[in-house]
Amino acid sequence: GGLGVSSFHALNRALLLKWVWRFISQDGSFWFCVIQALYGPSIVSHPSHDRWFCDLTCDGEFWVKEVRNFLDNLFLPSHFESTRWVKYIPIKINVFAWRAHRDYLPTGANLNRRGIILDSSTCPLCQSYEEDINHVLFRCELAQIIIRRICRWWELDWQGLISFSDWHSWLSSIRLPSKVKNMLEGVFCVAWWSIWGLRNRTIFNEAPPRRSVIFDDIVSNSLIWCSSRCNRAFS
Repeated sequence: GGLGVSSFHALNRALLLKWVWRFISQDGSFWFCVIQALYGPSIVSHPSHDRWFCDLTCDGEFWVKEVRNFLDNLFLPSHFESTRWVKYIPIKINVFAWRAHRDYLPTGANLNRRGIILDSSTCPLCQSYEEDINHVLFRCELAQIIIRRICRWWELDWQGLISFSDWHSWLSSIRLPSKVKNMLEGVFCVAWWSIWGLRNRTIFNEAPPRRSVIFDDIVSNSLIWCSSRCNRAFS
């Protein structure tokens, strides 16, 4: 369910195990003779009637890919949801949305869990509740206002969305053509990216950012990015 990127940890160990497999399964090979010459005759080959069998594959052979996948599945965190990729928005927005869905953003709650000492873990936008990913993108007053305005813009019934799971259920229930629904998803990704950017400017900029223009920026960026990536006209 991720981006399909394997870990180097698993790949390195699979490559090392490949040489171990060759040594124990091919005792007449040049590799076996080299190791035996280096480390002495104490390394004895197995009887000829025995055969090593790798139970990760149907044919019993050792494959680096299968071992790498096995180690990745064993050690890497898994997610039931597949990665959502919207072709109408830039890659950086897709990557941000992927990180937000996985709760990989440095929210106050996440930083606290990592042992990072903060002056406050409350939401910098509303100063009322602890900042986790669902709060800053859904439950915060600013996020709620933006979601309402997006629904009004798209002539959709507004729902009290408080998490990504609620948003997924709501999006699935909307009756729209698949391409249009994909564009709507892109608009929400742009909105989340804009909210997070405003959050960062609120924390790190000396002057408070203007909140009144954030929705206009969301509309403008969405129209520019979507119209430049498809032939559909927007109004």
